[in-house]
Amino acid sequence: MSTAERRAREKIQRRQEILDAAREEFFDRGFHTPTVDDVATRAQVSKGTIYLYFASKEEILAHLLIEGLDLLVSSLEDIYTMHTSSSPEIILRTLADEYLHFAQQNPSYFRLILAFDRGRFEESISHELFQEVLDHSLEGLSVLARSIECGVEQGTFHVADPWRAAGATWAALNGAIVLMSHPLRQKMLATDLETMFHCTLDLVVAGLKDGQKA
Repeated sequence: MSTAERRAREKIQRRQEILDAAREEFFDRGFHTPTVDDVATRAQVSKGTIYLYFASKEEILAHLLIEGLDLLVSSLEDIYTMHTSSSPEIILRTLADEYLHFAQQNPSYFRLILAFDRGRFEESISHELFQEVLDHSLEGLSVLARSIECGVEQGTFHVADPWRAAGATWAALNGAIVLMSHPLRQKMLATDLETMFHCTLDLVVAGLKDGQKA
C-alpha cells in the first residue's frame, strides 16, 4: 500500500470515527444541546480536526440523517421485493408495518428525520448535501408510491395521482406515530400506538379503495 493510499484510508477511518462519536453524543443527549466541542470531546480529537471533515454541527447531523434514511429505504426496498407477488393492499400494509417497526427500533434516527423536517437545515448546509438528503428521502416515498401505482394498475386502488396519495398516506401514518408518542394522548384516546397506527392505516386503505381523488 502506498503512502497516499494509507493516508486516504486513515482519513476515511477518522471521518467515520467522528460520525460514530457524534451519533453517540446526539443520540444520548438530543440534537440541540450538544455542540461541536462536545462531539470533539467524545471523539477524542480537537475541534479543529472536526472541521477538517465537517463544516458545521448541522452538516454532521445531515450525514447521520442520511445513515438513518439509508436504513429505512433499504428495509422498505427489501419488503417490497419480498412481496412483489402479493396483492397491492398486502404490500402497502407490510410497508406501513415496516415503517412503524423502524420508528420503534430506531427512535433516535426517527426523531432526527422529524427534526430535519421541521428545522432550517436547508439554510445551514450546502445545497449539494441538502439535495443528497432530499434524494434519499424521495427514494423512501417512491417505494410507497410504487405500491399504490401497482394497486391502481390492478384496479385495487382508485386514485388519480399515486405520488400524492403516497404523500397523504405517509402524512397520516407519521401523524399517528407522533400523536401517540405522548402518554397523555394515549390516555385521552384510551389506546396504544399499534392500535391507533393500524386504525389509521385501515382508513387510508379504505380511502384508496373507494376512489378518493388524492
